[in-house]
Amino acid sequence: MIALVDDEKNVRLGIKTALKHEGFETCEFCNGMEAYDAVKGGLNAELFVMDIMMPVMDGIQTLRKFREEGIKTPVMFLTSRDEEFDKVLGLELGADDYLCKPFSMRELIARIHVILRRFSGGREKSAGEENILCHENLKLNLRSYMAFVGQENLELTVTEFRLLEAFIKNQDVVLSREQLISICYPEDTYLNDRAIDCHIKRLRKKLSVDEKLPEKIQTVYGAGYRWTGLLS
Repeated sequence: MIALVDDEKNVRLGIKTALKHEGFETCEFCNGMEAYDAVKGGLNAELFVMDIMMPVMDGIQTLRKFREEGIKTPVMFLTSRDEEFDKVLGLELGADDYLCKPFSMRELIARIHVILRRFSGGREKSAGEENILCHENLKLNLRSYMAFVGQENLELTVTEFRLLEAFIKNQDVVLSREQLISICYPEDTYLNDRAIDCHIKRLRKKLSVDEKLPEKIQTVYGAGYRWTGLLS
């Protein structure tokens, strides 16, 4: 069950129709308070696709209440281009991903599949070695969007996975924040530097299962970031 939380009926209807074609069941709420009350009443959703700007209780307030009360259900935010601060705050509070309106249903569905796969611990069948990217003790499955250090699943979001893939494929090359935005959000060129910095911070934290890996993402001041291919 995927919960759609948005005060715009047409937005909910469009997503609901797309998800139905993918075989998903959905439920709908007009604001965060309705969604929160449903969870407290026993709703067991697999994922919340949630707008940020809503009446009564907005997406940020709802996510904060979820996390404060130990509700760990993944949350994907839908945001407007001018809500940059809220995007970053949402990530810092524990949102799992976000998309900017307008977005393509294809991109939304792809990100939903990855989030659900990550939280269910599912594995896709191997589709050949061409879908595996390796670097030292890192292994990235480019088909399932799953990344491992040794045998440990890093549980990356789609954006974090795309960042890591870009770094490994461009070792020792400085990638500007604009380039990284284009890689992570090809349909959204309106993000600012702070959003990418937040994703990098989260990626470094997840890579810390191996103390040498976070150090490989180097900040090049005034230019961007670089993954050093040299052994630490």
